Amino acid sequence: MAEKLENVLFLAHPGHELRIHHWLERKKPRFYLLTDGSGGRQMARTRYSRDLVEAAGATPGAVFGDIPDADWYEALLAGNSGFFVDVLTKIHMNLASAKNLQIVSDAVDGYNPMHDLAYAYGQALTALLKKTAKVARHLCSAAVPNLVGAVELEIQLDRAARARKVAAVESYAPLADEARRILERDPQCFDRERLISQHFDWNGPWAPEWELIGKQRVVAGIYRRCISYKDNVQPVALRLEFESTCAQIDLVGSSALATRQAKNLWR
Repeated sequence: MAEKLENVLFLAHPGHELRIHHWLERKKPRFYLLTDGSGGRQMARTRYSRDLVEAAGATPGAVFGDIPDADWYEALLAGNSGFFVDVLTKIHMNLASAKNLQIVSDAVDGYNPMHDLAYAYGQALTALLKKTAKVARHLCSAAVPNLVGAVELEIQLDRAARARKVAAVESYAPLADEARRILERDPQCFDRERLISQHFDWNGPWAPEWELIGKQRVVAGIYRRCISYKDNVQPVALRLEFESTCAQIDLVGSSALATRQAKNLWR
């Protein structure tokens, strides 16, 4: 008898799960959230996602909106890749007993650096877990519409599923305005849900929209410093890739091999 497929959902911000609400209901994944959604000065919105997860019958993972956005951005600006590896290790440990997995993450969209790094985490976990489990192809849920990627799964929502999704969106108070804007740009989002595949190369040059906006805000005096792809995000993504393909991360933490090889590269 084939082992049951366990779905794992890995997203950057609370609320992204609304895009695939019916998939969440159907697959009941183990769900990991990187940030608490607090952004710069806003309140955390983790509890809204926790309520949604419980209502859908899914399971919060070992990392679930516990770390404020500001802490992630501070680690990026400081070049603290160890911060990101520690999170990778914690999630890997939490999934150590899994044998048959489907991993879904945010897609690379250039809209927010944490969206893009959620994809990097999805890549790294897929590679890591393939050492001990059967892992299906890494798929993505787009947090913003009209992204490049091959559609691998499309779910059409019936009237009841659509009504539940609308109700979930309406009850997620912190995202009411954002949900309205998404609906205006993507009116079909309540009628169908899609998972896509992407093949992003972290070794190449890139000028994401979030970096351009950050530079403008530095000039305007809103930000003191801005995150860049080359100096901040690319090194972290490559470190996660390194840890997953060249290192043997054990169930206690990063291996001695990884520590020796990375010491002179990512201090």
